Amino acid sequence: MKITVNEENEIQFEEVFIGISLKTIDGEKLSICMRDSGFEFNYQGKMYFAKEGYVEPFNLSVRGNPLVDQTHQEEGIAQTTPPNEDNK
Repeated sequence: MKITVNEENEIQFEEVFIGISLKTIDGEKLSICMRDSGFEFNYQGKMYFAKEGYVEPFNLSVRGNPLVDQTHQEEGIAQTTPPNEDNK
């Protein structure tokens, strides 16, 4: 883990692959860690990922387990190939 002070005089953490937790006096908790691409965080016991401009709940398998590859899922897209004249 690398700790510096950035241009905005904020403490900046880099290469944080072991989570960091913040806890309020009222017991609210936020934990965050970096991945090769994006971030994973846990807020009040619920897992989220932040990647490529999206913040979303963790994608789960049909068994309810977190998937290894967390990617943004477009809503309402059922087709995997673009429409053509025959299948519009």
